Amino acid sequence: MKITDSIKYVGVYDGDIDLFEGQYKVPGVSYNSYIVFDDKIAVMDTVDARKTNEWLANVEAALNGKAPDYLVIAHLEPDHSGSIQAMADKYPEMKLVMTAKALSMLPQFVDAALAARAVAVKENDTLALGAHTLQFITAPMVHWPEVMLSYERSEKVLFSADAFGTFGNPETDPWLPEARRYYFNIVGKYGAPVTALLKKAAALDIAAICPLHGPVLTGDLSEYVGKYQVWSSYAPEEAGVLVAYGSLHGNTAKAAKLAADMIREQGAKVTVVDLAPGTIWPLPWQKPSNMTSCCWPAPPTTAISSPRWKTSCCT
Repeated sequence: MKITDSIKYVGVYDGDIDLFEGQYKVPGVSYNSYIVFDDKIAVMDTVDARKTNEWLANVEAALNGKAPDYLVIAHLEPDHSGSIQAMADKYPEMKLVMTAKALSMLPQFVDAALAARAVAVKENDTLALGAHTLQFITAPMVHWPEVMLSYERSEKVLFSADAFGTFGNPETDPWLPEARRYYFNIVGKYGAPVTALLKKAAALDIAAICPLHGPVLTGDLSEYVGKYQVWSSYAPEEAGVLVAYGSLHGNTAKAAKLAADMIREQGAKVTVVDLAPGTIWPLPWQKPSNMTSCCWPAPPTTAISSPRWKTSCCT
């Protein structure tokens, strides 16, 4: 898939995975990778070992007989580093570009000998490919300590690592619900580092965002950036009150619903959630087959959503 005339998508979609990181029920997930073509060729990240062969075939087809000069490594989590070794073995002259922190971690994921082929970069270092130049932006704890983003200056493309990523199929699943769920499950507790990254990004003229999961974002990017600003600041997406409860005998549930009614009488929007153990479904808006009530909610529009929460009929 062509991102621009000089940048191609060579990632893969994993529709067989059921649990992302062994715990998040997902409708599939993409492992995104890109190639920047110029006098020098840079491959942007690899993919999970589950999809190494398919990804290498995509890369080889896109390169059309050429060899890459660089592999830029944004993030060493195995769903992105799982094919580094195979790629390095296939192209032995290729250099690996990453942060110094990533370089220190590299032997935990690949043969230690690959460190000799690595180039460590720091904040605002650049890599000239010809007409294209990559500028590196460190993003520690978004959401691992070694993470960096790459900004291609001439075409204004931001390779955003896990930031702005989503679960699901990038060709069919809408961005917002899966981006929200991805953010709060994967990145959520690192609000301050995300806010710091957004400040850096605000200084860039960005035409497209290329994340490591989910769709490439183009056009008006304000919606996506705006959501990240809200989420990273732990502000609500909508004004309202959340009443959460767990009730062994039903009495706390009655009190919670009474409290909700009292708050609602004051004109506030109220959401009531039952945190009872065992109410775990793939997605909060997927109604269980044995639930006959008509009050199961539509996909949530607030940041306070979780696969463990069951919304009650009094919302």
